[in-house]
Amino acid sequence: MSKDVYRALSSEARAEILKLIYQKPREIEELAESLKLQPITIRHHIKGLLEVGLLEFHDERSGLAGRPKTFFTIAEKLPAVAFPARGYFEWSKTIVKSLRRTLGEKKTEEVLAEAGRELGIETIRFLEAKISLSKWTAKEFAELVVKYLQEAGAEPEIVELSDNKLVYRLHNCLFAELSQVIPELLCDVMHHEFQQAMLDSMQADVKGIQTSCMGHGDICCEHVIEWVPRKEIAKQKK
Repeated sequence: MSKDVYRALSSEARAEILKLIYQKPREIEELAESLKLQPITIRHHIKGLLEVGLLEFHDERSGLAGRPKTFFTIAEKLPAVAFPARGYFEWSKTIVKSLRRTLGEKKTEEVLAEAGRELGIETIRFLEAKISLSKWTAKEFAELVVKYLQEAGAEPEIVELSDNKLVYRLHNCLFAELSQVIPELLCDVMHHEFQQAMLDSMQADVKGIQTSCMGHGDICCEHVIEWVPRKEIAKQKK
């Protein structure tokens, strides 16, 4: 199966189709318009992605009359594309269960929170050193952090960008399987601390909130980051 998956992903058009469908369910015509390809070409690529288990589909009817529209989504259980296959999900789940059993719930939260904070701090330090950055702005965050998340496989999308505000969405959770099982630890603790540590490490007048979460059932993880005077941040925390 791995060879079939690699073959299916060897097409640049199929990779672009997957990126668009990661953002939201799409139909053939919408994909064709976005990619400037003929619908028959899109159908050919969709067929290949369906055959290897990368996509699923469902029909939606907008009214009583007419044919239903077919929408394509990323498959809930994706095929392994590593060789040999690696069972990270089961191992990770077992490790977290062992931590809970050995350390207790509170200490496990503290350990994962510390791991998230450390990763957030290291991420900002790495990006600052990469281009000798001295000041973080919304534009710099979008160019550096969002690109970093893209390279990590999170499939980010910038929704809004201005001088003092950035809204971006992540369409692929790097801990997808685990976050659906234990979102209270992966999302509410580890990822939250990672995000907050990044903002704290920037030494800027910035605040951020997460408005949606895939681990809790939303279709994406959305983050809103605003550059505001530090006194305003302190006032809002009271």
